[in-house]
Amino acid sequence: MPYPAPDGTELLEHLGTGATFDVALVRLGGQPPGPALVCKRLAPGALHEHAGRAAMVREAKALAMARHPALPALARVGADRHGPFLLESRREGASLREVLDGWRGRGRPPPASLVVHVVRTAIETLAELQELEDAGGPIRFVHGDLGPDHVLLGPLGDVGLVDLGAARFRGMEPDLETADRGTLPFVAPEIARGESPPTQRGDVYAMAATLASFATGAQLTRAREQAAVLVEISEAGLCLDALAAADALSPGQRRALAAALDRDPARRVGSARALLDAFDAASPRGEPGPDAARPAGLPSAKTVDARGA
Repeated sequence: MPYPAPDGTELLEHLGTGATFDVALVRLGGQPPGPALVCKRLAPGALHEHAGRAAMVREAKALAMARHPALPALARVGADRHGPFLLESRREGASLREVLDGWRGRGRPPPASLVVHVVRTAIETLAELQELEDAGGPIRFVHGDLGPDHVLLGPLGDVGLVDLGAARFRGMEPDLETADRGTLPFVAPEIARGESPPTQRGDVYAMAATLASFATGAQLTRAREQAAVLVEISEAGLCLDALAAADALSPGQRRALAAALDRDPARRVGSARALLDAFDAASPRGEPGPDAARPAGLPSAKTVDARGA
């Protein structure tokens, strides 16, 4: 069956189906035609499940509250005979996984200037999102599932986050709380074990793990099977040998990321802003800082959209 584009839109491309979302690129009708948008429907296995519907509501509410250039903009929420759907703006760029794979295809790692830019910009972006406020006060934004597929590098060097089905925010209704556990090995151990819901502190861990993976190109665990990975990150922590030798980052910058990856949440930095301050304090004199020009090696513009975890 073709992807059911909502009334008033035409299907441009079916992007893929994950465990939760079935995603396509659609265009608003009219003369002239409207912009291309990302359409998210629930995947068949999630359509009649509470967890699936809760994920869709969370994403819609999080995008409605947390308005920021790093996030997609919510265009429409609707439902038809095929079920509920969301229409969102699309983020241009490539996932950090795709960026790293692209450089591997060239037979070399990303340039050091690109690594430093991505790490700093991603942490700063998360800090801005964690500090968002509206008339009701702090939004208390939590992404809930940060990883290399959900962090995008835009063509101008900006960093964006997609796939907010596990998001949390101020005033979230209790019936939207589900057992979201992020993506191994990037998720914080206490969340992976089901001892804590997604939190801002957990987002800092997940972003630090994502950036350590990007900076090194190395596996973060020795184990490969999910159950064994969970045991490893819980009992031994992530394998950070490659991070300790990552030439693209200064020793202090590497220590800042490693400190955010402590197995004990009480010993980690409590916010992305604190991690950013530690990272900047460790920047060598003369290294590009927050006002640096766009580094060489950024990917060419392309469209990347969340496919649902």
